[in-house]
Amino acid sequence: MIDTVRLNIRAGNGGNGCASFLREKYRPKGGPNGGDGGDGGSAYLVGDSSYNTLLHIKFNSTVYCDAGGHGKGKNKRGANGKDTVIPVPLGTVVWRLNRDGSRDFLADIRGETPFMVGRGGRGGWGNTRFATSTNQEPVLAERGEKGDAAVLFLELKLLADVGLLARPNAGKSTLISRCSAAKAKVADYPFTTVEPVLGVVRSGNNPGSGFVMMEIPGLLEGAHKGVGLGHQFLRHAERARLYIHLIDGLSEDPAADYRMVHDELLRFNPELAGKRQLVVVNKLDVTEVREQRQGLAARLKAAVQESGGDAGEVMFISAATGEGIDPMLSRITAILGELPKDEPVDDGVALASATPPRMANLPESVRVEDGVYVIESERLERLSALADTRDQRVLLQLWREMRRSGMAQRLIEEGIEVGDTIRIGKAEVEWF
Repeated sequence: MIDTVRLNIRAGNGGNGCASFLREKYRPKGGPNGGDGGDGGSAYLVGDSSYNTLLHIKFNSTVYCDAGGHGKGKNKRGANGKDTVIPVPLGTVVWRLNRDGSRDFLADIRGETPFMVGRGGRGGWGNTRFATSTNQEPVLAERGEKGDAAVLFLELKLLADVGLLARPNAGKSTLISRCSAAKAKVADYPFTTVEPVLGVVRSGNNPGSGFVMMEIPGLLEGAHKGVGLGHQFLRHAERARLYIHLIDGLSEDPAADYRMVHDELLRFNPELAGKRQLVVVNKLDVTEVREQRQGLAARLKAAVQESGGDAGEVMFISAATGEGIDPMLSRITAILGELPKDEPVDDGVALASATPPRMANLPESVRVEDGVYVIESERLERLSALADTRDQRVLLQLWREMRRSGMAQRLIEEGIEVGDTIRIGKAEVEWF
């Protein structure tokens, strides 16, 4: 079962703005008419109940979104890039991986509202946007913004109402196969089940009384440290509302088995040990278990009380013959009716993008490197990227934009002189 995956996201770049002028037979010197570039496509994750693993992402782990179209003459705006929607199973937890190896929690996908994990770049302005009463022949157009890039870690935690917990070979597969249509592998050796199995259980004639039961592979002592793939198994147990502790009636010490499983839950996540639990002893069809029924119940109740839980009742079943199954399912349905149900959470609207939100005005700065004045300004870099710096009109309009933004004054304060070189992004111009 593929329940963890690394996902690389590259949102689409915005389209470039167009520098164009109207030229018609009777209007040979028309005004600017360059259109804006289109916005780049964004990437979204959306919950989809038809998926139960992350296998479809495992071998398609890099996603490129469409770029926005470039602007054209006659004020034609470029087309927006198509958004990319990636379906994931309900219960997928999304983390953003940082360069230092740490990770930040982003979302828990439990609903079907799309969650943005990469925002497409905005389209650049065409030269029409720069026309003013004092600048009637703008020759500058903006380059489109770059789309977001992010590296995500997806972790699936299956959603179920009831989790079956036990040591290996206690009969969990037989029980879930009898209670539901799940086709769990059944054999007489430990670790037959190596991945969680989900089954929908119907109890009684009421259609609304159904619930989802999950078989969690057998746990060994030390599972909270990863023994026997314990981390992978216990992760899926976190979402269950009720735990069924299935005890092998033929075990040498059933009470010790309960304590071991309970302690592993407690050490892995204390919140899990505090959830509602029901103790069920299997193999009632064996004479030895039937004869020791009262003694087993007393010892298990004592073990539950010692662990700080509610002893309640200890139920006896035979997963092989079906004896005691119906009373157990009725009891489970009654308990679930008393417990609050987790409603789907639509995190897509409330949470931010998987990449840090853009600032309206990124900080601008000037520094001197080997006699060259280097300007760091996203706006000026986008303007100069498409400009022909050999054109005197371009230099004048760049200077006007630098003066408007206060960058010209900063250069003067740094001691710039006529003939000095200014670097804006990859473009170099002379100060005059």
